[in-house]
Amino acid sequence: MTPDEFKHALTNEGAPFQTSVAGARVAFRRWPKVGAQGVLLIHGHAAHARWWDHLAPALNTVFDVSAIDLSGSGDSDHRDFYSSSLFATEMMQVSLEAGYAAPIVIAHSFGGTLARMACYLNPGWAQKLILIDSVISSAPSSSKKPALSKPPNDKRSAGSDRTLRKLQRRYKSPEAALRRFRVRPRQSIEHGHIERHVARHSIKRIGDDYQFKFDRDLLKKFLATPGLPRGSEMIQGIEANICFVYGQRSQFFTSETLMGRQNLETITDLIAPDRIIAIEDAAHHVFLDQPNATIEALLRLASR
Repeated sequence: MTPDEFKHALTNEGAPFQTSVAGARVAFRRWPKVGAQGVLLIHGHAAHARWWDHLAPALNTVFDVSAIDLSGSGDSDHRDFYSSSLFATEMMQVSLEAGYAAPIVIAHSFGGTLARMACYLNPGWAQKLILIDSVISSAPSSSKKPALSKPPNDKRSAGSDRTLRKLQRRYKSPEAALRRFRVRPRQSIEHGHIERHVARHSIKRIGDDYQFKFDRDLLKKFLATPGLPRGSEMIQGIEANICFVYGQRSQFFTSETLMGRQNLETITDLIAPDRIIAIEDAAHHVFLDQPNATIEALLRLASR
């Protein structure tokens, strides 16, 4: 996607909305299309709805599209704790507010894990689930509660402004914050104009400082849901049609490593071949690496 193509895509800017779920503000953006099938986009860990800004307009030629900021990310509130059922409720609330009776859910990475759990916990909610480079584990799920994050030690945070900024990862200018932006897992991004757009929407101003929007303690505050089956069994129990898109250079699905081959084997065992699309010359962040090919794949799978 050239800079001009990207700039043109951004002329169809999603309208901002927000709702409330369990006491937290949940933001989302919407590209409406009257009478069209609804599509709900779910970002990955430490990401946000604006990661989809260059894809959503192309999907909007066919679908009514919404992109959510899950709590703890983007313009949504942070929580004292998180859980798969809370995230599922957020997804369902946004799809309800957008008027989607049975949405097509498209989810990347950790967002795919959460969307998979949402579909499993709420049979009949989604019509179709399209996972993007999201590992489906064959290991048993743990019911153990992760340790909750602890507040900063008062004695440490009571020092200088510099100490406080270090504890909270604050920066004195937006440029300083943007220099610290990294995708995780680390990889080179060919389309720097897309990466810069994502980065600009990843920071916020706090007083005289700037910091990243995502909740750094989200995983520490994540409460596991007891009784969930392993990912592969969960996929088999989901009523929605399931499709899969992955990057051929993704460290999670490359055929060059044992882990990659095992993950690929799990996918091919669970999902029909005509519902799996590999994106050439793409790593984990597929739609940053190859946005046009990703758009083509998503339109093909979503329109089946």
